[in-house]
Amino acid sequence: MNSIVSEKRYIANKLGVPYESLSQSYLRAETELATQSVVDFTLQTNKVLAPTVTERLLDLNDEFVITHFRIGVKPVQIDPNQGFPEEKSQQDTQVETYVPLDYAGLFGTVTGNKMFGPGALYNGDLNFTIDRTEFIPNFPVRSFYRVPDILNTIRLNTNTSEAVTAGVPTYLFNSSSNVEKFGSYIAQTETSLYGFYPSEPTKIDGRQTIDLSINLGANVDMSAIQPQLGLSKNYAVFEARGYLITNAND
Repeated sequence: MNSIVSEKRYIANKLGVPYESLSQSYLRAETELATQSVVDFTLQTNKVLAPTVTERLLDLNDEFVITHFRIGVKPVQIDPNQGFPEEKSQQDTQVETYVPLDYAGLFGTVTGNKMFGPGALYNGDLNFTIDRTEFIPNFPVRSFYRVPDILNTIRLNTNTSEAVTAGVPTYLFNSSSNVEKFGSYIAQTETSLYGFYPSEPTKIDGRQTIDLSINLGANVDMSAIQPQLGLSKNYAVFEARGYLITNAND
C-alpha cells in the first residue's frame, strides 16, 4: 500500500492532478493478427468499430496516467458450442506451439508451419506517440517476453507411440493423438506486474491523437492455424497499468 501512496503523491505533484482523483485502473487494446509488417493498436473507444469484450479503452472524457505497459499474445481457439470465446481466452507472455486435441480431431492433421508466426512480435519495436510527440520511440518488444517455469497439470493419453513429456510447456500432436493440454502455466516469480515494463508517468486522454504500433520490419504471417477452417485466431495485446483520473472533466 505504501508504494501506491508514494506513486500517487509523485504523480499528483508532477502532473498537477488531485491526489484523491487518482484511482488504480488499466487500459487494454487488442488487434487481430494477419499477414502484416506493422501492428496498430487503438486505445480510444470512439475509433474502434467493434471492440472485443476483453478490451478496456478510453472514452472521450477519460484521462489516464500510464505507469507500466506490456505487449502480450492472445490465441483464441474455436469452441464448437460457443464460437470464439473471447472472454475465456488468456493472454500469454510468450508464443505457445501446441494444437488443441478437439480441434485437430475435427479438422484432420494440423502441421506446425504457422504456429510460430506471432513470435515475430518479439523481434519488433514498439512506437508510441501522443499528439505527434514521441513518448516511446523504437522500444524493443523483446523486453516483454516472459516464459513461465512449469506447466501446472497435463492430461496424457494411453497412446504410447507419441512421446509427450509432462512439464514441458510446448508440444505438438496430430489428430491421431489422445493427448490434451489441461492446465495452466506457472511463473515461480510471478507478481501483479509480471511482464510489465515501468514508464515515466504520462497522462493521455480520449481526445488526443494517439498512435501506437509495433514495427516488424517485413511482412510476417501471424494469422491463426488453418484460419480458412475457423480453427483459431491470434491477437496482439497492449496493456497499460496506471491511474484513471476520476471526475476529470467535471
